[in-house]
Amino acid sequence: MGFADKRVAIVGGGLGGTAFLNAALYSGLKNVQLYEQAPQFGEVGAGVNITSNANRVLDAFGLKESMTAKSSRKLPSYMEYHSYETGDYLGHIEEFSQPPARLLHRAHLLDSLKERVPESSLNLGKRLSSIDRNTAGATAPYTLHFEDGSTAEADIVIGCDGIKSNVRLDMGLGDSPNYSGQVVYRGFVDYKDLPSETAQLLRKTVNFRGPKRHVLILPIGNEETKTDRAAVIGFMSEPLEAWDSESWMSRSDIDSLQEHVKDWCPQVQDIIAGLRKGSEDGKILKQALYVRDPLDKWFEMKEGQKDAGIILLGDSAHSTLPHQGQGTCMAIESGIALATILRHWKGDDLAGAFQFYQDLRKPRTDRVTQTSYEAGKLASSDSPDQMTNNFNPGALGERMKWIMEYNVLEDLKIKGAGVLDFQDSRL
Repeated sequence: MGFADKRVAIVGGGLGGTAFLNAALYSGLKNVQLYEQAPQFGEVGAGVNITSNANRVLDAFGLKESMTAKSSRKLPSYMEYHSYETGDYLGHIEEFSQPPARLLHRAHLLDSLKERVPESSLNLGKRLSSIDRNTAGATAPYTLHFEDGSTAEADIVIGCDGIKSNVRLDMGLGDSPNYSGQVVYRGFVDYKDLPSETAQLLRKTVNFRGPKRHVLILPIGNEETKTDRAAVIGFMSEPLEAWDSESWMSRSDIDSLQEHVKDWCPQVQDIIAGLRKGSEDGKILKQALYVRDPLDKWFEMKEGQKDAGIILLGDSAHSTLPHQGQGTCMAIESGIALATILRHWKGDDLAGAFQFYQDLRKPRTDRVTQTSYEAGKLASSDSPDQMTNNFNPGALGERMKWIMEYNVLEDLKIKGAGVLDFQDSRL
């Protein structure tokens, strides 16, 4: 039976929301609308690393060509480690899963995700203010109210609106996020603004691992499309008292990042100089890193109805620190899982479908949340120039293997055999 004809409202048009919309269209959900609070689509931040576990899903959607057009090409390894003091090579992790990781600007990924989405499904300038749970006899189980005074009706509401989710708050889940102890500085350096040797080094994914901090370089884009740049991601330990913005994200002087790394190797000094050359105001994006504890339950049902409910997806349900590059990837996996379950569920009990989705995804996303925290500790060590039993290329590769080699499409086929009707599925 499934819920193919139900009115589905996606709240949030970032990478998670647009990934779910692609999954809904791919799976065959027929009546889906996305509501994004911004007046236009756009992604702030820096580069993003989409690993093989998510690329398998995006390739199924037909987005491979679009993504690879503006992503990195044939990187020599997954990650290379260098001394923060001397710049010397310490070791590397081989790329060990296919399709390989793709590194690109977040905005370019969003462009790809929007490529096959009809404009009629997109609604901009829609910041959610509240959700009415309507009484019996109403024209819809839910009415969404937006700050511009408009409304929308839905049978199923999908909260894809991030760690500060308004849908989550509306469900009564007002728990406070936890500060991780680190901030992240994000920016870009054009290769022409670097000395030739440093530019050559930074065409690889490089991690300068320092004491309780590290600088990660993602070589995003490619020369053919003139999108190639070094995305700089500096994870720095700072007390929360030092945060002077009312928002979790602001712009900070490049001097603040330079102060953290002023005694580091010449290559890192080249990066700082390159950031200055590319910044008109001498500033860089700065974000305080927060994470929430895993939720026990991701959904609620409409009282008195078995085919209407609200459910969370992506960071609104399972936020994670970025140290394994899996925030967007988990949302992509969860998106195809939820869309497939809604389309191919054998019964008409939405609570059962929601519970199956949570049971399928929660053990994996909980583990990613925990291991991402651990990975951050390993990457910002008290003894950064030492390879240890836990921090060496072999151990680091094994830490990531279970993430990247997982195939959510196959997992759905196996675990959903008894409850999903795959007769007309594209899986």
